[in-house]
Amino acid sequence: MLVKIDYPYTEEELENKMSSLTKLEGAFVTTVNQSVPIHCWFHSEGYSEIDLIDQEVFNDLKYLLHKYNVEYQVTDLSEDLISNSNKIDHSFKFEVLEFIDRLMDVNEILDRLHVVGRNSLNPFELLYLDRYSKGLITF
Repeated sequence: MLVKIDYPYTEEELENKMSSLTKLEGAFVTTVNQSVPIHCWFHSEGYSEIDLIDQEVFNDLKYLLHKYNVEYQVTDLSEDLISNSNKIDHSFKFEVLEFIDRLMDVNEILDRLHVVGRNSLNPFELLYLDRYSKGLITF
């Protein structure tokens, strides 16, 4: 999933909200922030970030946000990435596609395609195959 998460907090307010995390929870958040392409910024309404994240990790993150009463709003940008929409910053889009290219393996996807069929592939696998067929893979 490519998601945008908006928080209605200033930098200081967000730090205060997250200061109660246990060491394990803090390590989880740090690992997520260091592992996936994240584009983040503070603005007049608060803080926003765009993350490439799988559903399981996203569920764990949502659990923490609920646990510590952190307000947030999620917008799924997956379709915007797949459809090559202009809603995503070009340089960030390149970073996300490069990250996907490193994760995916054409042979594994083709094996899955053979076993489960096209309808069972996830949208990012289909995007990868499309980009692969056009010679656009960076790795």
